Amino acid sequence: MGRFLLDSDYSSIIQAVDLAQITEGVAQNLLDSEVKAISRMRTKLVQRYVVDIELGGNDAYSSTKHYRSGERVLVTTIYYVKGFNQWEKTKSYVIGDIVCDSDYYVYTCVANSTNFELDNNTYWSPMVNIIQTNTTYWTNADNRYPMFVELAMDMALYNAHARINPRNIPDLRIERNREALDQLDRWASGTDTAEVLNVLSPEYGGVSITSGASSEKQTNNFM
Repeated sequence: MGRFLLDSDYSSIIQAVDLAQITEGVAQNLLDSEVKAISRMRTKLVQRYVVDIELGGNDAYSSTKHYRSGERVLVTTIYYVKGFNQWEKTKSYVIGDIVCDSDYYVYTCVANSTNFELDNNTYWSPMVNIIQTNTTYWTNADNRYPMFVELAMDMALYNAHARINPRNIPDLRIERNREALDQLDRWASGTDTAEVLNVLSPEYGGVSITSGASSEKQTNNFM
């Protein structure tokens, strides 16, 4: 599975020379720190948000994979699957209509239909073998939620420092990690709401995907 974070993300909060010092120039040390950070985030948020998509890796495109709304691929730059309305049992669909199921898997109507389930291949075709350059389904942009990116980096850098010496972690990294955990708790409890895909309730009849990296990242560099 690809990484959620990219090397280029870190330039917004730390100089490359400082990052190399923390990781001792070993890429795997950073990757291990990221895995721990993402795992912690998933554990905190899994009950409220679709973490498999929102915190999923930036994988290579696969012609055999059935894609979901919001999923990303990395082909030099990031592409993501557009958001589509959830399928409704009583609604009439015509050829070319695109919907998703309750797990956000995308389907295209291939024969006019009403009340035909998405697993009926006579009427619906799953989003498989649709290349990322097809703009009906894909957008060439980074849809990662900016705060998820920022918190993942803060936690990863804390983990990287802790690997070297858990008794000598810079105060800034301790504070940023604490703030990240506090924010995760607020999202998990519902005190705050992240602008990402929510876990659908049984009564939910539609979805609008609001994930994205439209907010500007901070530019301060800290070790």
